[in-house]
Amino acid sequence: AVLSRVVWVLGWSAAHVGAMAAAGEKRLADGPLEGPRLAKVAKAKAPVAKGKAPVAKAPVSKAPMAKAPIAKAPIAKAPVAKAAVAKAPVVKASLGKAPVAKATVGKAPVAKAPLVKPPVGTAPVGKAPLLKAPIGNAPMAKAPVVEHPSESSTAGAPKIDSWKEFEESDPLYALLGEVSNDKVFGPDGQVRLATVERYLQKCFIQKVITQPKDWVEVWAAMDIPVDNQVAVLEPILSFAIKHSPEGLGKVVSELLIGHRVKTKSIEESVAVAYKGLDDKYFNMADFLFAIFPRGPTSPWGWSRIGWSWQEWWKLVEGTLSPLDGLAAFDSLVELLSRIEREGQTILVEQPQLWTEKRLSAARALLCKFAGFDKEEDLLACVDIDLDM
Repeated sequence: AVLSRVVWVLGWSAAHVGAMAAAGEKRLADGPLEGPRLAKVAKAKAPVAKGKAPVAKAPVSKAPMAKAPIAKAPIAKAPVAKAAVAKAPVVKASLGKAPVAKATVGKAPVAKAPLVKPPVGTAPVGKAPLLKAPIGNAPMAKAPVVEHPSESSTAGAPKIDSWKEFEESDPLYALLGEVSNDKVFGPDGQVRLATVERYLQKCFIQKVITQPKDWVEVWAAMDIPVDNQVAVLEPILSFAIKHSPEGLGKVVSELLIGHRVKTKSIEESVAVAYKGLDDKYFNMADFLFAIFPRGPTSPWGWSRIGWSWQEWWKLVEGTLSPLDGLAAFDSLVELLSRIEREGQTILVEQPQLWTEKRLSAARALLCKFAGFDKEEDLLACVDIDLDM
């Protein structure tokens, strides 16, 4: 479109120039216009404005300059567009055929050296005569089982005695290590009382155990059989009553709550350790208070599936009855008073746990411990309201 417009403009210009040239030549032929001739010429040219001047059609259509070579200018096909930039050899210089990448990765002969044909694996394995020789008559299998370390020595190799390094910095950790290595039960199933007493010296006299809950770990480290708990628990109670009785009730409650001992084992052990004795520290009262069934007025109590007031009361009778009569009476009064005080409600106003039947059982047990024949004598001796 641009080229055609240029051609048209050039053609028109050429025609216009041709017309002007023809008019000039005619003027020169006619000579100068003067006088009457000028008037004639003016008259002769007058109708040209209203008619159709033949001058406009003559040279425009047949102008030979319309096909000027300018239309095919070489600018449109300039060779600049095909410069050497597109085929620059720099791009294919050294990137595609870098020989470094294939240097030593693909053909490393070291990886296939000794792994293919090991002759060792098939030689002596199938025909080893050692499998039938010492197994049947080997006497060494019975040696370490029979010979157990003595009461005063510790068992095991030196590598398991690392607990000795912590006797000063962490005595509890050292005790756990010692108890784990030197068990309180021998291979014959009998308790080693001298070993138990050595541990009790550290627990109660040297105060290696500072918190009652630590007894749960110590008991577990002793690896005591479930059916023989009394053999260890009774010596613990007897030693503590004699040397360090304060806080013993909390130790027993932690062992029970921590699922280390059974209630039956506690009853049997207390029956031996506390037989006919006084309990001025109210250890049994502490123990029974800690495991009292949890309820609306006893949020501190013990909650466990199957644990109820009936089970708790059986344990009350079993652990207080071995005491001296008056000591058992004082312990039960202390226990009931603490439950009432901590619950902030008198027992008769706790119908969910203390029904009339249960209050009657409490009055009867108090009378038994004190030796009263009538409950009226009991009510005069205690500050607890046990009458509905």
